[in-house]
Amino acid sequence: MGVVLLAGSSSGTTGVEAVPAGYPYKADVQTIARIQDRSHFPLGQVYNAYNSNPPTSGPHAAQFANWGISDLAIPKEQAVHNMEHGGVVVWYNCNAQPILSGDACTELRNQLSAVVSTAIAGGAHVLMTPYSDMDHHIALTAWGFLATFDTFDQAHVQAFIDAFQCNFDPEHFCG
Repeated sequence: MGVVLLAGSSSGTTGVEAVPAGYPYKADVQTIARIQDRSHFPLGQVYNAYNSNPPTSGPHAAQFANWGISDLAIPKEQAVHNMEHGGVVVWYNCNAQPILSGDACTELRNQLSAVVSTAIAGGAHVLMTPYSDMDHHIALTAWGFLATFDTFDQAHVQAFIDAFQCNFDPEHFCG
């Protein structure tokens, strides 16, 4: 499993300071030290100055994506808004090295979809989307947190969703 390490100064109160208690994979998740602002811009505008990849905070599209599984890539700027609403984003890239065959990609998508579908059925705020601009097959993000890895691990994905969804919810979407 890979971990993205970032450093920097904090740019204000994040609302999240540490990995939630009880999360069993603390060594495999990175707390992003420098949280970017939460400003909104029009849907369709591109922002390329995020301090993590995939992004975990920062300026983002004014419209969030519907929770669920998308076969089409959701713009990163829109997915960041989902994280601002307490969500977890599950990103996958079949073209990361080593490139997955069509069957292996379908299997990865189906494995991730099974976990995400169950979480959504239980009321979790989760978005799953393909994302071709990362070096790993799987990334899990929540506001200020990132875990990356290349092999599907159902328990890890489920634990991340359980621990991080609604961990940061400044606009009170988690009710």
